[in-house]
Amino acid sequence: MAEHKVILVLGAGRSSSSLIAHLLGQAEAEGWEIHVGDLDLAAAQSKVGDHPRGVAFALSGSDAADRNARIERADLVVSMLPAFMHVDVAKVAIAAGVNVITPSYVSPEMKALDADARAAGVLVLNELGLDPGIDHLSAMQVIDDIRERGGRMVGFASYCGGLVAPASDDNPWHYKLSWNPRNVVLAGQGGSATFLDQGKVRVVPPHRTFQTLTPIEVEGRPYDGYPNRDSLGYRELYGLQEVETLVRGTLRSSGFSQSWDVLVQLGMVRDDATLTWPDGVSWSEWTRSFLPADAERGQDVRTAVGKVSGAKDEDLDRLAWLGLFDESSGPTRLTGTPAQIIEDLVTEKWVLGPEDRDMIVMWHRFDYELNGERKAMTSSLCLEGKDSVFTAMSDTVGLPMALAVKPLLAGDFGTTGVDVPMSKTYYEPLLKGLAELGIRFVETEVDVA
Repeated sequence: MAEHKVILVLGAGRSSSSLIAHLLGQAEAEGWEIHVGDLDLAAAQSKVGDHPRGVAFALSGSDAADRNARIERADLVVSMLPAFMHVDVAKVAIAAGVNVITPSYVSPEMKALDADARAAGVLVLNELGLDPGIDHLSAMQVIDDIRERGGRMVGFASYCGGLVAPASDDNPWHYKLSWNPRNVVLAGQGGSATFLDQGKVRVVPPHRTFQTLTPIEVEGRPYDGYPNRDSLGYRELYGLQEVETLVRGTLRSSGFSQSWDVLVQLGMVRDDATLTWPDGVSWSEWTRSFLPADAERGQDVRTAVGKVSGAKDEDLDRLAWLGLFDESSGPTRLTGTPAQIIEDLVTEKWVLGPEDRDMIVMWHRFDYELNGERKAMTSSLCLEGKDSVFTAMSDTVGLPMALAVKPLLAGDFGTTGVDVPMSKTYYEPLLKGLAELGIRFVETEVDVA
């Protein structure tokens, strides 16, 4: 089998299912071997199964020698490892002349490898998942089209959310976990969100993230969008220096953000201090520990939370559904950050059951001027998963990378260095491939008042 090209997939988590299955499905015809490694050997084996072109192996958590040797022997590496590990993978790959794909944002440390990658003739293609990834491909296709028709962009908004399909939506949060629960719990805590609103820079500190909401309707269903990270950086990335409005954010079903904001305001999702609660503490007592010392002690914890936070009854109902007011049960983890304890709770309560299906919703709005007239259009994607393994999240994170493997091996992209998929070179073939797999955007003209 030595003559076969080796595609090395590092990481076999829940977002890698569709990626690995798609690569294995092409392996025989393309002459590939798909080698899949994970700290959990069983996870890698479950993804590979008994496929004759698949190889599962265990990654070491303490010794990178075997991983590095596998990188050097590979023809291409797809890194599904935690984002902070991509740079180490890329360094080894660049030295060995091996191309790399990752779904993660380009860090300063990764960007610093650009010159070395170019000198080695290596392409390290990042931000090729869902968000970032499909968002770049779909947005730049429309922006370029508007410009080619002589239009001038004046506003751009983009929101994306990993949600639950309507048929599997059976809890008051209208949410289930299809990706890393820690990222969900820590959403909005990575620093202030910045965006452009009618020509003015807006700054939203973490404690107001879930109070800064934009109502959005997609396929007749209502959502709330909250700003995410630094939208201003996309002026340069997307060539939108002239726009008046520019915001990127996250979508949640209506009501979710208002209820989650109660936890934010009480400090129940902080991750900056490790605390210890007494053995046998109930959820009610745990929740009460976040209330001010002068909060009335003679009232039940639900009422106290409502008075301190100003939460509405429907928000308190969602907290009650999580169990945060229970007096007969409590957290199993007694030492940890508040965020870790809440993560344990929502991982149990928001579980995506075996027959449940998740849903990805992505929505862009483009405001532009053409022939002296103000125009607007939206582009949206709604995709439901097949089950709790082959989720919409797994499809949209993994399939763009899977589709990039063949052209990257063939040198069809014609690019080297540390890159992101912003140009027609990438979006034309990849969006075509995604459409053939059922991942399509619907574009709609919008009336401008």
